[in-house]
Amino acid sequence: MKKLSKFIIIAAVAISGCSKSYFDINNNPNSPSTASVDLVLANALKTTAAFEINSFATQSEWMNFWAPSGSYALNSSDGASYKETTDFGDGLWTAYYRNLEDYDYVEKSATANNQYFYIAAAKTMKALVFQQLVDLFNNVPYTEALHGTANLLPKYDKGIDIYTDLSTQLDAAVVLFKRADAVAVIGEDVLFGTPAGGTAANENSNWAKFANTLRLRILIRQTEVVGRTAYIQTEVNKIVANGSGFLTVDAAVNPGYSNSSGKTNPFWGASYSLAGSYIQDFWRAGKFIVTFATAHNDPRLNRWYAPIGNGTIVGNVVGSTSNPTGGLSSTFGPGVLKSVSQSAVILSASESYFLQAEAILRGFLAGSDLAAFNSGVTASFVYLGLTAAQATAYTSQAGDKEVNYAACTTFNEKLNCIMRQKFLAMNMVTPLEAYDDYRRLDYLGLPFTTSVPLSIHPNIDPPGTIPTRFLYPTSEFQTNLANVSGEGTINYHTSRVFWDRP
Repeated sequence: MKKLSKFIIIAAVAISGCSKSYFDINNNPNSPSTASVDLVLANALKTTAAFEINSFATQSEWMNFWAPSGSYALNSSDGASYKETTDFGDGLWTAYYRNLEDYDYVEKSATANNQYFYIAAAKTMKALVFQQLVDLFNNVPYTEALHGTANLLPKYDKGIDIYTDLSTQLDAAVVLFKRADAVAVIGEDVLFGTPAGGTAANENSNWAKFANTLRLRILIRQTEVVGRTAYIQTEVNKIVANGSGFLTVDAAVNPGYSNSSGKTNPFWGASYSLAGSYIQDFWRAGKFIVTFATAHNDPRLNRWYAPIGNGTIVGNVVGSTSNPTGGLSSTFGPGVLKSVSQSAVILSASESYFLQAEAILRGFLAGSDLAAFNSGVTASFVYLGLTAAQATAYTSQAGDKEVNYAACTTFNEKLNCIMRQKFLAMNMVTPLEAYDDYRRLDYLGLPFTTSVPLSIHPNIDPPGTIPTRFLYPTSEFQTNLANVSGEGTINYHTSRVFWDRP
């Protein structure tokens, strides 16, 4: 049996995310750089995309999307133990801030040269990365961050204040995207552009929708914060007023992924060799998802996971010492591992629709929550290679309030149905969102939150619950001690980010 090294997947991605590349312009903060903003933006987007699935393997495990193979021995500090140290999120913290440095360079350089598209794109991506930092660590350096040697000891800003400013920044980004002179270099937009070119107006339209959708995510994340309802409504009204709408396509990065070393889609590259052989021996299907999907006749099951030799899908239990070894449990399936050149999603159309469905249900948006819900399920099916007709059949199962929104009558039933299906849609796509929703609504007593299993790890960390946040990293205690110490003692089982329901 193989010995499990601590968070081997996260560590590998964090290291690769931190490595300097040709386009990384932060090698010497004392030396001015003239790197082209379109190339820096492209590389920064590629880095962000690599975070979305590979860097959150532990969150996929906690949500039981994945579980370790029985080929590996458990130790006292793997993900299923729910234990954290200050090293737990250190690599991710460093990688995030280096990624932000590149976006900040794009924004400042583009501002100096009146390149409005790149100012807006940088604002949007900085908002996404800072949002995720807050979601994991709560208060983080923001207003004094990214100043290089001008401020090596940045103060920590409150998470709620950062969120408030991110909404403002995204509002400004949409205004810039709508300018006639906000033009991207043709062929260099790796998010919404195409290698053959495309029109700047079309790219800008999708970027504006992306900014609006990210802003809606930030606002919906605050629904459980006392006294925040009026603020959320005001901000949602601003989104509606700008007229750009929300995403109907995936915000997915593709810089030209190919079957070459260092150029594959990051998820594919972690699973397959260049020769096309499956090499991911560590992660397997999670039993909870397999059981739930089977019980509700969900055809996505065979797209998320691959069958074993007898044609069945077999999931592992998080923290179990008796999970099957070798090829006796299911690997990742053809709906999520499509090809070496598949795009890497950073915010899906499915999530966009589910955000809208929740906003409509809560009264923040006008429209049909049923229609938005059904569109969210359909987008998930289509992404995995299934059809809209299959999605309709799935959501029409009579009386099944876990999948059939029209069968739900109370607010809690409807909210649970939205969150359950959003949870499933984030599987193998953006697992951090599932973890965030789990925490945000974990104390409402909804069936969604009580049916995600706890680990049975033999060395489980008391009190044996999924961590509520990340600890501040070792690197901050080494380089910014006074400011990080000012945040007080953090307990990763009981300390919460500001939007987490108390």
